[in-house]
Amino acid sequence: MELSLRRWKTGQLLLGWGAYWAGLIGIAAGPAIRATWHATHLPDGHGSINAGFNDGVLNYEVIADGVKTWVGTVPLSTMLLWLIGPPLLLWVVWLMVRERPAGRQAAVGTADVEALPAGTGPAPEWRVDQDERVRADRGRVRTPNP
Repeated sequence: MELSLRRWKTGQLLLGWGAYWAGLIGIAAGPAIRATWHATHLPDGHGSINAGFNDGVLNYEVIADGVKTWVGTVPLSTMLLWLIGPPLLLWVVWLMVRERPAGRQAAVGTADVEALPAGTGPAPEWRVDQDERVRADRGRVRTPNP
């Protein structure tokens, strides 16, 4: 089985994104997840978790038995670049190198003008005669609020 980005279909691209995000969560957030699990399974009052967002920075802190076991801070821009950047780059590269169907690709506006029939006008029963038209009231419109 050849693993070439050129032959990837959309589903394989989405699986690639999922694998990236799973690896990112495992590597970047794995220690925080373990510390959080440990702090939440301590007896009542022995563990605490604090999270906050201030001045564009995310803060996360885990305290177990009065000791800070894990502290993390990350700017929001850095986090978004790690979450969105590599999958977006992979998508752009995939668009440039993928194999396209071998069908005829016509440029926009080069289609044969005679390809479609001229068509017909509306049915005669849809046309409204002059005497059947409803006259609009041209009087002043009054609103409940002056």
